[in-house]
Amino acid sequence: MMKALRVIFWVFVVLFLLGVFMPQDYRISRSVEINSSLEQAFELSNDLKQWPRWSPWAQLDPSVTVTVGDITSGVGASQQWSDESDGGRLEFIESIPDTRLTYNIWFGDAKHPAISSMIFEQVTANKIRVHWTIEGDMQMHIVGPLFAVLMDTLVGPAFEQGLENLKVESEKTVQP
Repeated sequence: MMKALRVIFWVFVVLFLLGVFMPQDYRISRSVEINSSLEQAFELSNDLKQWPRWSPWAQLDPSVTVTVGDITSGVGASQQWSDESDGGRLEFIESIPDTRLTYNIWFGDAKHPAISSMIFEQVTANKIRVHWTIEGDMQMHIVGPLFAVLMDTLVGPAFEQGLENLKVESEKTVQP
């Protein structure tokens, strides 16, 4: 019994020390190639009214309810959502047609946003590549670094699903 308590104690000590000294920041990035025009993919991404067509979040959590702001596309476009885990909000801070979309995103009651961007790149005459990235700071002492390590595993598959959905919707739009 005493040996088990010692092991548990040292596990907590190691986790505590890792939490104190490991960085809390994270960066997740995924890409997809799409047989579409830059305009098609960008417009689906730049207009929050179009997000339900490709965004993975509602598919992954049916409890999500989204409210789009008065501005729905371009700089200043915003939305907020509520779900079982606190919800959040986002606001577009950069919108360069057919090139880049950047937005701040707050999860729950976070004081500082994560920054997410989508970069649109022409690969060939009929093919584009979309890079979707999010980076931020967990903003939780001690356990934040442990969650930061898991972020790619937790969020990466959702980004992959969203990009696959964007690919399907973009390619559907250009079909005759």
